[in-house]
Order: sequence, then structure tokens, then C-alpha cells
Amino acid sequence: MDRVKLLWSKTNRWHRVILILLIVELRLLPSRQLGFYCNDPALSHPFTGDTISWKWLLATVVFLPLVVLLIVERVYNKDDAGRSKEQALCWYKEYMYGVLINLMVVQLLKILVGEPRPDFFDTCNPQEAGTCTGSEYVSSYTCLKTHWLSQSDKSFPSGHTSLALHTGFFIAYYLHQRTKRLVRSRAILCAQVLSIVSAVYCAISRITDHRHHWWDVLAGAALGVPILFYTVASLCKNFDCPNPGKEESSHEKPGTATVTVCDT
Repeated sequence: MDRVKLLWSKTNRWHRVILILLIVELRLLPSRQLGFYCNDPALSHPFTGDTISWKWLLATVVFLPLVVLLIVERVYNKDDAGRSKEQALCWYKEYMYGVLINLMVVQLLKILVGEPRPDFFDTCNPQEAGTCTGSEYVSSYTCLKTHWLSQSDKSFPSGHTSLALHTGFFIAYYLHQRTKRLVRSRAILCAQVLSIVSAVYCAISRITDHRHHWWDVLAGAALGVPILFYTVASLCKNFDCPNPGKEESSHEKPGTATVTVCDT
């Protein structure tokens, strides 16, 4: 036990979150499996695919904020490209840490709850569904479609919703904070609206695709809010992270936003 404590003390926050996420993803923790009622219409929807796939979602979550941060910091701090890049990467690092926390919590809850998806009968094809009758409750089952074994009972909460809202509202609020002392252009306002609308669209698509129940989407949104607040308010210091070792230039050009590099 002392050795474990010693090893743990030598890790940083990134190591710990990634370690827990790996434990969850490798299914090293005991998982729960909720049963189902025979012929439950809520679980009888056909699988029609994902409007927004996991690959597309993760690509957006990982790369879009980085592009936005680099562009905005460069535009509003034209005199010091190196420093604007440093600031953008600083906030991006904190954003990604928040994403890892979000993903870790979502995946952990999926394992602990084990709720069947709305397309459960189609994607799992449980062996027991062929013999049960009426409104009989089946407490344990075996999926005949083995390639869906690890996904058909991971409905709660919606990871798409949680990550999409985390990213969309992060970008919208970042643009608000970094440009609030300037005259906002239509491009900025459009980018904010597009970020939020896209996140909401992703959440709604999880219901219309019958990949999640409505309460799964609501739970995903509820999880994303406090994690996003922690990311913005605590990790990114509300996008105002002064480093005592770096003084701001006293000769700023009019219309140039103040850039302060956070202390990492």
C-alpha cells in the first residue's frame, strides 16, 4: 500500500485522469447490466446509424477549439506571434484536460449503469428475447451480435451530448470573453451562434437517431455544465491568466486586446 501511495504521489493530474480512463475503457472495473422487458417498444427501434459519428465528434472536439484559439489570439495580438501562440496553447491544454474529465465521468457512468439503448433489440439481439413472452422482465441476457456487446447497454448518459456541449459552449464563451472589449464583428457572433446550435443539434440527433433515450441526453447535458464551468472558471481562470513573470507592454496599439499568458 505504501508503494502504491508513493507511485501515486509521483503522478500529476494528467497521469491520474488518463489512468482512470484507461481502467474504465479496459473494463477492469465491475460493470452493471440492466435487464429489459420483453417486446419493450422503447428498446425496439431499428439501428439506422449515427448522424454524427464518434470519429467526427472527436475530431471536432480535439481540433476545432485549437484552430479557434490560435486564430483569435493571433488576430488580436498581431505584434507578438510567439506569445499569442503560447497563450492559445496554454488555454487549449486546460480545455483538453476538461475534455478528459468529461470523457472519464461519462464512460464510468455508462459502465456503472448499463442501460440498454433504444435500438437494443436490433443491435444486441439478446438470446433471451426469443423465449420470453408478454411483459416478462429479463434480468440478464447474452447478445448474439457480439460486435455490439460493449455498446448496446451503454445508453446512459449521452457522451455525444456532453462532449458536444462542452466544446460548443467553450468556444462561444471564449469568443465572448476575448472580444468583449472590442467591437464585435458579425463573424464572431455567427461563430458563437454556430457553435451553440451545432452542439444542440448533436444532442437532438442522439434522440432522433434512437441511439439514446431523452433522459440520457438530458443527463449528458447536466454532466457537461459543471465540468465546463470548472474548465473555464478554474482551469482557464475565465480566460484571464496573468503570469507574474511576464509584464504587459505599456505601449499597446488601440483596438488590440490584452493578452496574458497563464502560468502553467
